[in-house]
This record gives sequence, C-alpha cells and structure tokens, in this order.
Amino acid sequence: MLRGRLDERKRMLRGLIETTLAEQGVLPRLAMRMSLQLVLKFAARELGDQTTWRAVGGQLHRETEYLKETVGLVERQIVVGLPKLSAAQIESFLEELNSRDPVIARTVLNVALDAAEPLSAGRRYIAEYRRLARQLKTVDPHIARTLANATFMARVPREKAMDHFKHFADLFVKFREDVGFARTVAKAAFRAPDPVKAANDFVGTYNAVVSELTSEGVEADIAKTIASIASLGFEPMPTAHKLVKNFESVVSLVKGTHPWVARTIALSACRAADPLAMARSYMKNYDDIVQMVSRIDPRRAREVAAQAFRSDNPLRWAKRYLHELQRAV
Repeated sequence: MLRGRLDERKRMLRGLIETTLAEQGVLPRLAMRMSLQLVLKFAARELGDQTTWRAVGGQLHRETEYLKETVGLVERQIVVGLPKLSAAQIESFLEELNSRDPVIARTVLNVALDAAEPLSAGRRYIAEYRRLARQLKTVDPHIARTLANATFMARVPREKAMDHFKHFADLFVKFREDVGFARTVAKAAFRAPDPVKAANDFVGTYNAVVSELTSEGVEADIAKTIASIASLGFEPMPTAHKLVKNFESVVSLVKGTHPWVARTIALSACRAADPLAMARSYMKNYDDIVQMVSRIDPRRAREVAAQAFRSDNPLRWAKRYLHELQRAV
C-alpha cells in the first residue's frame, strides 16, 4: 500500500474513480482505498476511462461477494485485504494457514491482512505461534496456546512469552480449568504497559464483582460470565448490575418460546445497546438455522444453532460448523 499527497488533478481523478467504483456496488471504504492506490501507482494515462473503472468495480464487487459468502470474511477484512491481494490469493492463503494450524488460522489471517506484506507476515506469525506453543507446552500445556496466541506477533515473541509465563504462571494455575477466563485475562493484560499489574487488577475486580453478584442471589455461572464482561470496562460494578438486569429481561422474553436456549441468548444479548432487540434477532437466527439444518442432519440442528446464532451470517457459519461436526465423525 502506497501513501502520499495528491495534487489537484489527481484528487479530481481519484474522486471520479471512487464514484465509479461505488456505482458498481463496491464497498465505500474499499472504493476509497482502491481509487487512492490506483492514482498513486499509475500515471493518469495508464488508468483508462470510466469503461475501465466500471470493469474494475465489477471485478471488485464479485470478489467481495465471493470473500463474504465462500471464504467467510467480514467487510473490515475485505477492505484491508483486497487492495493487497486478490480474492483467490486470500482464499489460497487461508487454506495454507489452515493446513498448518486450523485453530489459529483465521486469527493469523485477520492480523496478516493489516500488514504491508500479508503473505510473509502471516507465515511469520503462524511459525512463531507454533514454535511458542510447542516450547511452552513442555512447561504447562494448559496455558501454552493462550500465551502463544497473545504474544506471537511481538518483535521477540519467545522472550516475551517466557517473561509473561514466569509472571503469570501462578495466576493461570488458579484458572487452568477455565480456559475462556484465562484468555480473557490474557487479552486484558498482555498489551498493557505493566501486564502483571493489569492482570492482578483484572482478577481482583473480577473476584469482587462475582462476590457481590452471588451475594445478591445471582447464580455462580451467570455471575462469572457477567463479571468477565464487566471487568473490562471503566465502571465494573455498575456495569455488572446493568448486565444482570438486561440478562433477566432477556430471559423473561426468550423462555416463553425458547426455554432450552434462553440463558445462552440472554448472556449474549445482555451487553447490547438494545438487549431485547438483539435477543429477538438471535431467536430468529436460531430458528432459521434449526430449520435449515433439520433438512440436512436433524440430530444436530439445535447443537449447530446454539453455536452459530450470534454470527453476522448465521446460515453460512452454521453450514461450516455442521460440516466440521460431520467431518469429525
């Protein structure tokens, strides 16, 4: 990606190209980025006219739809990725990453697309991740992937990971049976100026929130999930009480028609700006997935729906999750 200032003539040309691309259905931010790259990299005489730009826009639109529907990328990834790689290159690279480690493949792709050279950056990231995970596994396999995932992008990842390990080992041992919470602590602390202090502060806040919520009658599992969310904010205790109220409101709404998944939907929707509207959206997603999967594999319909109802494209992710379940048999 090139950056630079444009003279008046190139600014006008860029505006024309951007407008033409957008008219072909190109995402607005992608049209803006692509038009800038075209006028920076090519002389005006090499850029053709609106016929050329329409053709480029049509191709970008087709590649965008392919990346959404087939590869499973979201708009942000497409906007940063397509100016650097074609849809075929992105799909091929994701397949390469999946062949090396499917657990971390999409995380690596997401980070690599932001790099100036996505392919070389992604290969370096996944190599560092796998090396760290192997080395740390001999020390404590329960937290090896968590630590590696949090540090594989660092300039000196092994040294940083080992330093974190020494300081975090005692803390993580307490939560080795709760990998999800360990990951939350890692995300909250590893990139702070003082990771150890940040981790201890987070855990202290989390414990205080859990203690207060359970003393008020909130079930322990619910209290822990809400505390994990609330402890990441600036006002954890007021946030936690608001989340509990949202949770209870959503459960009351959902349990009438979907009692078997009411708590799951409520925990997902309670953090939304409009929890009830989000819950209704989730219930529709859930029902749509059950209906679709029931035609293919009725035994797994509810299991798949419970995993995919929160996604931005629930039917696509449901198909992918169902395929993974069937392939594992």
